[in-house]
Amino acid sequence: MRLFVAIDLPEDFKQQIAALQSGIPDARWIPSQNAHVTLSFLGEINEADMVDIGLALSKIKAPSFLLELSGVGVFGNDKRPRILWIGVNGSPELLSLQSKVANTLTRCGVKLEDRRFRPHVTLARVYGSPYEKVRNHLSQHALFKTRCHLVEEFTLFSSHMGHGGSHYEKEISFDLEPIVPAELLPS
Repeated sequence: MRLFVAIDLPEDFKQQIAALQSGIPDARWIPSQNAHVTLSFLGEINEADMVDIGLALSKIKAPSFLLELSGVGVFGNDKRPRILWIGVNGSPELLSLQSKVANTLTRCGVKLEDRRFRPHVTLARVYGSPYEKVRNHLSQHALFKTRCHLVEEFTLFSSHMGHGGSHYEKEISFDLEPIVPAELLPS
């Protein structure tokens, strides 16, 4: 099974993302229902190891946090963009959660990509798209922003190839610790 750990996005975010998906010829748009923030990509994992990984991930203790999408950008260089993305606020809680997930997976024997975590939502693959169209899209949507969303869980997803691209299934979701309002904390 092809697995990854991610934060799923609320439906209104996915609708806003769908509204951004036009205007670039030859772009391979990611279906908006697949929109997520990847915390870690595991690759091919057998079912028995998935159970062990799920058990290890269930032991992660991390607080709920606010997440907001903001702006658009590209991976690659200015003349040869590869991936069009939507930015994600890099809150300390998000960065800490990603670090805990990566450390847990490494302890489980999963070989992870050796790349710095750059929180984002992949919007499209734009390998062969005209640069001028990509640049226009970036400038038209530079001020894109969502509301703040309270992230209360993260999920182990499986990815299945099919007609029209990949389909993602939630395998196991893991609760984050609730935020306790200041007025309820003991003084």
